[in-house]
Amino acid sequence: MSAGGHDAGPAGAAAGDDRFGDDLRVLREDDERVAPLLAEGWTVESESWGARLQLTDDAHLARLAARVDQVRAQGWRVERLAPEQSGSIVALDALCAVDYPSTPATAHDVPDAAELESALAMSGWWAYGAVGPLGDLDAVTVLYPADARVDTLFTVTRRAVRGRGLATAVKAAAVVDLAAQGHRMFGTGGAAVNVASLRANEALGYVLEPRWLSLRKP
Repeated sequence: MSAGGHDAGPAGAAAGDDRFGDDLRVLREDDERVAPLLAEGWTVESESWGARLQLTDDAHLARLAARVDQVRAQGWRVERLAPEQSGSIVALDALCAVDYPSTPATAHDVPDAAELESALAMSGWWAYGAVGPLGDLDAVTVLYPADARVDTLFTVTRRAVRGRGLATAVKAAAVVDLAAQGHRMFGTGGAAVNVASLRANEALGYVLEPRWLSLRKP
């Protein structure tokens, strides 16, 4: 899905403006506190984005299903993953961790396999993956319920098979399957430098919200 193979959850999810000490603030660009801080000499250290997808018609779902079919035609199985596959999910996430473009608002820690297995089994979380012909997990997205929407925890693709639409396909598969369960609102996000991920999510129908700015004190 991107050069880094990763998108994180909604950019604002970790962006409490008092969590980063006195020298760093993370605020939405439309926050009234941004302009005074910039006037005081604070600088924008990094930017991140959040986006929402709201399903409104079956035609949208058909377009998403076509994304999944394109990858299946290349030989991958795209499917919902079982809690028992958490070890493979975590191993792929750890393998890709070095590639993550990150900001204070999108920092991602590789989950503990046992904790992820429990979340998938008992806490209503979901994981969808693309499995290659030899049985290797090549892409995965993990999602969790958040108020009235489903948010993305992370999405990664094995470096050797990036650029083939795998991350887009697993995210599309997740939306199609979860829509069948009654979900209609989805969230995602990432670092602004991860342009490829941003464009891919827009292609799936995600709509950008105001950016999050990481402001550093002079």
